[in-house]
Amino acid sequence: MSFRRIVCSLTSIAVLGGLFCMPRFVQAEAGLAVPDRWSPPSREQLAEELTTWSQTSHVPVETKTQLLELWNNISDSSLPLRELLDRSLEISSAEIWEKLDSFRQTGNYQGPIELDTTNVDSWPPQFLIHHAKFVYGKWLAEKGLYDEALNELGEPLPDQVVDPAALLFFEASCQHYLLKKEECVTTLKQLLSRSEGLPIRYLAVSQMMLKDIEPLETDSLDEVARLMRDIERRLDLGRAGKKVRKTEEDVVAKLDKMIEDLEEQRKQQQQQQQQQQNQNGSNNPMRPMQDSMPGTESGPGDVDKKEMEHKHDWGDVPPKERQEALQQISNEYPSHYRRAIEEYFRKIARDPSAGNN
Repeated sequence: MSFRRIVCSLTSIAVLGGLFCMPRFVQAEAGLAVPDRWSPPSREQLAEELTTWSQTSHVPVETKTQLLELWNNISDSSLPLRELLDRSLEISSAEIWEKLDSFRQTGNYQGPIELDTTNVDSWPPQFLIHHAKFVYGKWLAEKGLYDEALNELGEPLPDQVVDPAALLFFEASCQHYLLKKEECVTTLKQLLSRSEGLPIRYLAVSQMMLKDIEPLETDSLDEVARLMRDIERRLDLGRAGKKVRKTEEDVVAKLDKMIEDLEEQRKQQQQQQQQQQNQNGSNNPMRPMQDSMPGTESGPGDVDKKEMEHKHDWGDVPPKERQEALQQISNEYPSHYRRAIEEYFRKIARDPSAGNN
């Protein structure tokens, strides 16, 4: 369900279903020239970093011992790396672990992951801090807390977390929703630069996000619609602070500008039409051509009278034939046609000469 939350903001499940059958993404086709230099850290690399940290850190000796024993006891790789990191984080930083665990259970934002900058020696190993920010940021993105998620996901690099593809995907998803176009394009191209081993769901949705965000223009109606959607999301989260009000003001200003531009275009079109009409009017002759003038010849205007014979009266139609005609009219035409024909028959019955007028 968490992954669908992000997918549904981009396309329907039906569209996604069709993309699951698409061929492997070819880097040359999309023009993605971003170098592929990220890969997850190995278990051996992290164990070495932990050893170095234990020699310089000022954390309690008991904490160091528990961590070293945990990593030494899983040399056979029986424990998944993600679970190993979770256990290590719980041992090394109870404060960070409680924040993550509380959010996982309640879904309520617990604030950012912050460390005491005045006591750096008490920090857990750096790779555990990166892991905590990655996990927390991913959960925040799945809950629609895109600003907060981006704050966490923006710090660790892809080669500093156990799942670089997930880090880049959720970071790009937040950037896409928040209309951070340039950052989003860069992140997506970095993600799509590696097609080998990339989960198909990340591949399909990332390609759609890239095609969707690249044509986006500033101050366009599309941008305004997305800003309004983001305002609605923030209000649903119970947030109506300065940032929301500022975005609302920006939306109103952009809409006002669009209306002014449309009105200006309409005025220009009217002026052009008026100028064209004036030009057409100047080409019309003030006086008619000579050939169009009436002739001066005159005559008596006499017309031969013709005998207009009254050969047949419609009023003389037999009643049976008249009724058949009316019935046919009723079947083929609206009712008011029948009334008009009946009135016509009555009129010519009273005045036979009316049928020939």
